[in-house]
Amino acid sequence: MGPDRALQYLEDLQTSQPALATRINEFADLYQRKLWHQLTVSIEESLSVPEFRNPDVLIHFYSEFIAVFAHKLNPLRLAHIAVTVAEQHSNPQDAVTFLNGVITDLIEAKHARPEQPLLFLRMHVAQFQLALGQLKECKEAVEEGKQSLDSLDDVDPSVSAIVHYVRSHWYKHQKDFAEFYKSSLLYLAFISSDSLPADQKLSLAVDISLAALLGDNVYNFGELLLHPIMKALTGSPFEWLRGMLEAFNHGDLHAYDALCSKHASALNSQPALVAHERKLREKITILCLMELIFNLPAEQRRIPLSAIAERTKLSVDGVEFLLMKTLSLHLIEGVIDQVDSTVQVSWVQPRVLTLEQAAGMKARLDDWISKVASTSMILRDDHIAAIA
Repeated sequence: MGPDRALQYLEDLQTSQPALATRINEFADLYQRKLWHQLTVSIEESLSVPEFRNPDVLIHFYSEFIAVFAHKLNPLRLAHIAVTVAEQHSNPQDAVTFLNGVITDLIEAKHARPEQPLLFLRMHVAQFQLALGQLKECKEAVEEGKQSLDSLDDVDPSVSAIVHYVRSHWYKHQKDFAEFYKSSLLYLAFISSDSLPADQKLSLAVDISLAALLGDNVYNFGELLLHPIMKALTGSPFEWLRGMLEAFNHGDLHAYDALCSKHASALNSQPALVAHERKLREKITILCLMELIFNLPAEQRRIPLSAIAERTKLSVDGVEFLLMKTLSLHLIEGVIDQVDSTVQVSWVQPRVLTLEQAAGMKARLDDWISKVASTSMILRDDHIAAIA
């Protein structure tokens, strides 16, 4: 298509969409003056206009107008525009075909650094493939996407975000709760949760909360509890999930049992929670043990098994199994003395602290500083007395 055909298309578009006349005139002016950056900005701003975002308009606008000068544009910004166009296709397969065409054009344009826009586009293709049930292709794209991301420097946040977003959806489809949890947190690290629509924000907050509870080897909830995405649960029918996470974070068995009783109907409406009831009990019991150890001064971490039994509501035999499980998960390090029925803990896994936990840590640190100062004064006085 030559430039004359591009301008002719704009004239035809203005006739069929008179409400867009001002914008179309601006497109034509910037196009004729070859002001590609300004034209890109104008197109990006227009994407939020409902009349322009209409599938009947936008899909043809790309093929009849943008495609003419696509090689002149910043490739990553072009990729963002192309994805918006792809989302207008009602058939996901048509979206895949369209984006693959954009990828081919981008490769043929021989830009200096096409890796990031290509990765951005390929991950969106993978997202549509997942929707189509093309699982083999999606899995390959997810694996290759992570490898590509790890090999890049100075990555645009939008590229990192889409890689982790699509990975999270792949793991959600596979019911891999732990990997979904990790990928979702990484996704949230590259976006502002405030930019998400309210329904999407709530859906993600619910999914990531459930994944935290159900994920293997997820024993740290502080990062999630401190994240702004959790505000979406407040006032929603899923507000109980935050209480559940806080109970797990504190290893509070009494709070957990109370929540299970109070919100029984809500819990029973979540099949994954019902199916993993025993796993949840084991997990919060491990967290109860970790919280007990964490709150003890280092010099008092030789703990009677009977004290752990009382705290965790287990028999002494149950405590021994609990300790072996926790040791095998490398959540703590220590030695069980079966003769004395004690455990000597030398290390407990570090974790992200909530504000409440940080305040408790500060209080213990202040107490330690006070003891050090007192000991220092005693040693100084003894030294002076010895000299005298």
